[in-house]
Amino acid sequence: MKKERQTLRVADIAKSLAGHDKGKYYVVVAELGEDFVLVCDGERRKRDDPKTKRRKHLAFVAKADMAGKTDDAAIAEAIRRYRNQED
Repeated sequence: MKKERQTLRVADIAKSLAGHDKGKYYVVVAELGEDFVLVCDGERRKRDDPKTKRRKHLAFVAKADMAGKTDDAAIAEAIRRYRNQED
């Protein structure tokens, strides 16, 4: 039986579950087929150079509220707001 895939969509905030970046938060900026997404955090991983991650290595945590903006500052701010709510 196949494992159910993560239902990550563009503008979702996700937490990395595996890899050297385990525990880091990202915003999904694009979908690459069924298995992969492009993510960035607006600081180390900019929108111009997104990271490719497998969906199964990410966990959905929240919908990003970026007020229609998609630049690095808006992405970083959305992650900061989520982390402040979490604490």
